[in-house]
Amino acid sequence: MSAPRGRPGPIVSVFGGSRAAEDSPEYRDAYQLGRLLATRGYTLCNGGYHGTMAAAARGAKDAQGWSIGITVGLLEHIDPNEWLDEQIPTPSLMARLEQLVTLGEAYVVLRGGIGTLLELALVWNLRQLQPTPQKPIVALGPDWHAVLDTMLRHLAVRDSDLAMVTRADTPEEAVAYLDAHFAGRDAPPSAPAPFTG
Repeated sequence: MSAPRGRPGPIVSVFGGSRAAEDSPEYRDAYQLGRLLATRGYTLCNGGYHGTMAAAARGAKDAQGWSIGITVGLLEHIDPNEWLDEQIPTPSLMARLEQLVTLGEAYVVLRGGIGTLLELALVWNLRQLQPTPQKPIVALGPDWHAVLDTMLRHLAVRDSDLAMVTRADTPEEAVAYLDAHFAGRDAPPSAPAPFTG
């Protein structure tokens, strides 16, 4: 891990699964997302370990970007991935989540497991409770279409709640949406509209 040389900005927290294999679509999407974020001048922040976390940090590193890994004492038996520029250790899972959420000025959610679902639910609920400042939430990948649609049909989730989460089928769409947000513009036509069921 290199010595911190200063972060570019804004910071985008990326959530995703730790079990993604290198030949999986989610690993490839995470790598491409990290590369694009770095190319566009964002700082990548994620959980710092393996799977999509490693893929995104690797993509950022290959594009000479900056990546932050938020690690947790509970997982001290697991080494952080090798592509991090900065590591922020936390004593507990709750403290780790707080760092990921607080540091992030935007969130991109990749395909993952229970932990990823928790992260999405947390930032989504915070946006619902504290609508300003609005930090964008982008659900990346076609699997999220089915998940969000199921929530609308089976949980106490309204169309207005789903409109807080923007879906993107590709890393390119996700980054285009973030570019538009941080430039203070409406999302370009190539970026996805908010999901409304």
